[in-house]
Amino acid sequence: MPIRRWILFLAAAAAFGQEAAPFPPESPEPWKPAWEWTLRGDQLTDPGYSSENVQRIGVQLRLRWTWDGDALRFVAGTRSAMGSDGNRFNARRWDQQPSNGTQVDVAHGDLSWITARTFGTLSLGFQENGLLASPALWDRNLRFLGAGGMAGFRGAEGVLQEAGVRAVAGRVRTIQGGQVDLAAGQLVLKLDTGPWSWTAHAGRWNLSWDAGSARLRALPGHSALERQRMTLDAGGASGRWNTVFPWEARWFRSENRDTGETSEEAQATAGSRERVYWPQVSFTWQRLSSTGTLYPVNGDEWWFYRRAQGPRYDVSMPLPGRWIATFVYLRQRSDGDDHPITRQMLVLVKRF
Repeated sequence: MPIRRWILFLAAAAAFGQEAAPFPPESPEPWKPAWEWTLRGDQLTDPGYSSENVQRIGVQLRLRWTWDGDALRFVAGTRSAMGSDGNRFNARRWDQQPSNGTQVDVAHGDLSWITARTFGTLSLGFQENGLLASPALWDRNLRFLGAGGMAGFRGAEGVLQEAGVRAVAGRVRTIQGGQVDLAAGQLVLKLDTGPWSWTAHAGRWNLSWDAGSARLRALPGHSALERQRMTLDAGGASGRWNTVFPWEARWFRSENRDTGETSEEAQATAGSRERVYWPQVSFTWQRLSSTGTLYPVNGDEWWFYRRAQGPRYDVSMPLPGRWIATFVYLRQRSDGDDHPITRQMLVLVKRF
């Protein structure tokens, strides 16, 4: 399907949104359901290998049910998807999610406590990763079966939002198998001074997996018959200017403890996704080395997952009725390749 056709289709679909503030916070209710519907068009152009050009469209529906008690919460959810390219291309195109089918999205129980100065949460089950990370290190759509938690302090006046530790450990579900195990922890500091908000984090990530083809390949210099192990030290910082039209800058860096290779990501954002018809514009630069990133589990919306660099541009528009439309353009070059690829995505998200 030519990209201009689905652009017109998505633009027409967005017009059916009803008047309401996008994604407002809502009070918890026992067994409260939530839905998220996503329609995505994707076009990739590789001038060096025209046979690798991609045009596809897909739809995704996430359902989630939450039961809230005083200190205990149970969460369950499913993900259903249907795409034009089919599951047979998932591994070849380095996708982290199947294009077609229904699967469990989350299923976990959380035990929490909150006082005037302290807070903490322990989560057990099939869950999202609660650590702060960029797509260069972790794909936010991946889930793991295990334990996750956080604990920390906060200030009585609200300036100190969080000073604490976060940790996760478990087996990651990927479409390529490979017995992928993650264990990671980080220190987090969040401050809110009114006009400015600041966040800093630093931690260590350990990943192990059984070598295979594609993204789960063996590490350089390692035997494919051995279990692969990678340890990264990662950290980042961000600052946000809380005006009517917010501005934010983010930086992230990771370093492999064995090889010394590094990967980086920097982002500048203007605007917010919280006001209807107020756009948000982002510029991101990403550089991925061979071993300086956890390439079996990093984000798949860039295309290349290691040994590559390039810019990405995002323009998002919140629309009435909890709609958000986003257009993405990136130009990424793999190391040693003279032909940069370009990727365009149009994403329409509706939450209920």
